[in-house]
Amino acid sequence: MAADTPFHRILLMTLYATGARRAEAANLKVSDIDSQRMVVHIREGKAGRDRDVMLSPKLLEELAHTGRGLRRKPKEWSFRATAGTHPVAQ
Repeated sequence: MAADTPFHRILLMTLYATGARRAEAANLKVSDIDSQRMVVHIREGKAGRDRDVMLSPKLLEELAHTGRGLRRKPKEWSFRATAGTHPVAQ
């Protein structure tokens, strides 16, 4: 599977590495990524339950690298639409 943009690449990596569903990924916040505990907090997943999933060092590295390259840093939402991008379909 190929990604057209860095945004799509990191989104696919996050989905694959965490096992998050599409709607769960769309609702991820920057604050849900806990690099100290190496977990990603998924809110209101299947059956409305919250869960923590492991954060791989590779995904953390890629998220940090992608974040450094963004002109506008996300303050709250990780994968919500911004000007000129397409949102993750829910």
